[in-house]
Amino acid sequence: MFMKKTIILLIVMNTAVWAQTDTAKVFSYRDFYDLVLKNHPVLRQANSLSGQARAELLMAKGGFDPKLDINFDRKYFENKAYFNFWDNQLKVPLYWGGMDVKAGFERNVGDVLGTDIRTPLDGLTYVGINVPILQRFVIDERRATLQNARIFQNIAEAERVKMINKLILTVAKEYWEWYFSYRNQLLIKEFYELAAQRFQLVSKRVMQGDLPAIDTADAQVTLLDRRVMFEQATVELQNARLRLSNHLWDTNGSPLELPETAVPQLSAGQVIDATTLANLLETARLRHPEIQKLDLKAQQLTIDERLGREMLKPRFDVGLSSLNYAHRFITGSKIPDTGAFPAFYKINVDFSLPLLFRKERGKLEIIRVKQFQNTLEIQQLRREINNEVQAAYNDVKNLEGQIIQQQIAVQRQAQVLRAEEQRFSIGESQLFLVNQRESKLNELKVKLESMKTKYEKAKATLSFAAGTIE
Repeated sequence: MFMKKTIILLIVMNTAVWAQTDTAKVFSYRDFYDLVLKNHPVLRQANSLSGQARAELLMAKGGFDPKLDINFDRKYFENKAYFNFWDNQLKVPLYWGGMDVKAGFERNVGDVLGTDIRTPLDGLTYVGINVPILQRFVIDERRATLQNARIFQNIAEAERVKMINKLILTVAKEYWEWYFSYRNQLLIKEFYELAAQRFQLVSKRVMQGDLPAIDTADAQVTLLDRRVMFEQATVELQNARLRLSNHLWDTNGSPLELPETAVPQLSAGQVIDATTLANLLETARLRHPEIQKLDLKAQQLTIDERLGREMLKPRFDVGLSSLNYAHRFITGSKIPDTGAFPAFYKINVDFSLPLLFRKERGKLEIIRVKQFQNTLEIQQLRREINNEVQAAYNDVKNLEGQIIQQQIAVQRQAQVLRAEEQRFSIGESQLFLVNQRESKLNELKVKLESMKTKYEKAKATLSFAAGTIE
């Protein structure tokens, strides 16, 4: 079980009038964002995708690893040495042309061996090459696997960005929910304190005979109702703080806890203009991780198609090995004069031609169908992402206008409340009307903060729709 710690954050004192206490400190969204991108487990999980892609590339490069083979086979029965085979070979695949270079030592002796496979008693060394003349000369399975693995690294990076984008969208929404819970609790606290002051004032005036006794009951009911609202808002703030703490971790992977003295920043309220929209649309077109993944998949399918077309060629491989006594340099034995090189050699030719190529044609057709489907998917995805960005932008602009209108409504309602309070102070109004005006003002203020929260969340959604992590 992890031990919970208190976050140590570099945050500045909040001098705004909405701070709860002098010890309250602003935990800005940027501080929160940076902390999440450093230590969040999901981020570490996303970064592991790059390691997986590197491992896939390493496996693909293994197809070109040099290989040492040692084979020994001997039969001895009833005092007769039937055969003794010993073949040591080093094989080095080459990327260009699909060729294989080999070198080795071969010793085949025995009483029953024919001259076609028998070697001198001290064996033969050889150096040779295998060359595909037709099929697999342009591209083969090894090169296709390596090229696809290199593209997979970019796919893994796009998937990593996608995971980070989803994480940032989630934490942004959690942060601004915390902001709303905090602001809502402050407004209701102020609302409750006004009710408490008015209850005391009304009680005194009733005792003095300025107001009817029923006003005391009315003021007390209002006070108790607002106290319930304040307690509920306090619980919601505590829960929002806990949800935000889910995303806070230290460098050792231990969970952190958001201090009770930390407070959210004010809503920035930047205006998103048409230029920003155009930039986001261009970013989505070029860098959206989902589009990048499909583009990279198209590149992989192109490689598979090239390999499929290559398999429609006949197979014609040529192998050539020079046979010599180079190993005798080690023992100092006499090396025969063989004249021009190579005087001794072995050549082999391998030719095969499927008469119908049905298997190869079927594989190639499947690849081309996948290419067609991928092209249609890219077209549809580009349109959907473009419309998602446009829709998110419309939400942002709509909220901008609503916030301006709501701010005006709050100002006008505050004027109405002040006028009603003045009328009540001179006995021309009733406590019920004052409470009603005050409740309406608090409702409008809470709604304004809710709009600001939705606005910040809409901006985060807009960035996510465009495929960015800011």
